[in-house]
Amino acid sequence: MISVPKFSSETYWTEFDVTDDDLDVIYNLLLDREVPLTTVDMMPVLIEHGLVRLEQEAQQAAEADYSIYLPINEYEVDQMLLFPALGNVLGTVVGVRPGDNPEIISFDVIQVKIEEDEQVREFAARLEDHILNHPPVSEVDDGELNTIDGVLGRYGPLIEERLEARLNRAEDIIRIAGRWFPKALLADINKGHINLAEAVLDVAGGGPLPTKDLVEQIELASDLDPLLMEFSLDYALQEDESFDEVGPAGEVLWFLKRLEPPEVLYTPPRLESASTHVNRSLLTDDLLALEQRLDDELSPLTHEDEGVEEVTLSLLFPHWRVGALPLSPRLIPLFPTAYEAPRIRFNLVDGHSGDEFPGWVVREAGYVLGLDEWYQQYKVPAGGLIKVRRGEKSGQVVIETTDRRRRNDWIRTVAIDEEGVVGFTMLKQSIGTAYDDLMVVGLVDPIALDEAWLRGKQRKMPVDRLVAHVFRELAKLTPQSAVHAQSLYSGVNVIQRLPPATVFAELIIQPYFAHVGDLYWRFDSAAWSQA
Repeated sequence: MISVPKFSSETYWTEFDVTDDDLDVIYNLLLDREVPLTTVDMMPVLIEHGLVRLEQEAQQAAEADYSIYLPINEYEVDQMLLFPALGNVLGTVVGVRPGDNPEIISFDVIQVKIEEDEQVREFAARLEDHILNHPPVSEVDDGELNTIDGVLGRYGPLIEERLEARLNRAEDIIRIAGRWFPKALLADINKGHINLAEAVLDVAGGGPLPTKDLVEQIELASDLDPLLMEFSLDYALQEDESFDEVGPAGEVLWFLKRLEPPEVLYTPPRLESASTHVNRSLLTDDLLALEQRLDDELSPLTHEDEGVEEVTLSLLFPHWRVGALPLSPRLIPLFPTAYEAPRIRFNLVDGHSGDEFPGWVVREAGYVLGLDEWYQQYKVPAGGLIKVRRGEKSGQVVIETTDRRRRNDWIRTVAIDEEGVVGFTMLKQSIGTAYDDLMVVGLVDPIALDEAWLRGKQRKMPVDRLVAHVFRELAKLTPQSAVHAQSLYSGVNVIQRLPPATVFAELIIQPYFAHVGDLYWRFDSAAWSQA
């Protein structure tokens, strides 16, 4: 069988996928280097292998005796043709007959036996008007794709994505912190080494410590490459449930899981959503715009500006109560991320004092923990305005309050009646920062609220009844008896963790909510009695 090039350079890299042969090249590379490598490290070798393959196919094609099929040409029996539109399959002409079409003056029909499946197919010949007579001209300079740098420049992200996906499917190769290595070639890490690593972390208060610090205090074979030694220990610790890898992308940091804050390992009940499916098409443009501004991690939104440097948000009650921040689309780019680690330990920086304190990114649940004492220090209320920005050092996030003047203001405050029902009243509260009037919620007795919340039925109340209850409570606090959608969202979240869309949908669906303009609603008691 004659060998022909299956792809042009452009097509080859555009449709690139990692074959078993390519994977063998990667294995040999790792064996030769004897150290873990990133996908970026591997790509030049993989591209070089592809360029050699393309060059070999081009040389074989130059020696082959075939013509490229174009409908305009005339062909004869036993002539070999290449069909680019069919994936560059080869075929042999086994018959020629006149074409029969009243709309075309004269043309031929050729019968071609395709080598790939030995089926005979028919094609037009001597046909001047056909799209295949004018194949598309590539806009890519072929010379550009003859070098590793040229291919990297144009197709690097695609090749990296395909290579990573293929390596993830390989059972005998593992990744830690973005580096890959065959599992069978890892250094031997025994139970004694694991116990020593646990003791070192215990002395360090649980961590976090980089692998290098652990290796220095564990007796491992001295003839191993330091990078391979660290990688081997990383894998052993990763497979042990006592340890948690908490470093940001590209950095491995270890922590003892038993010494992590419980709220990091398990989502606090206050942050667990009770939401059900909502038909978002019901929401008006104004409500959708409001939802975008609320920075709720439960909202299915995206934020395209990854270059954002600072975000100011108003603090929702459940986050305030547990000392957290939401990982909303606007805030995600400001915090460290990781390749695989579900939890990331990093440093928060007090923008007022410059002091650092530990923070935790809990990626899967969508919140940042570690701000409880900071909120208390500055008397930040629920609804307080918080500024979040990147720190000067990698892995740091700076937080600041807005307007630190102490004040005594009348604000919405949680009230609990004798039966443990949570409602709202207006009380004068001592507050240390600026706040959003529509979001602020005061709290006099946190313990009493927690007991009422845990023992009461309201946190399991149906959404429609809960929203109506909170609405009526808030309506009593204003002379106009009107409630803003944002205030309703804030109040409802004192009792149940619900995303904005769930609360807003009730304002649209229920007949007893009457819109009075500017995202304010009133309660229609007559409609309520008929509901």
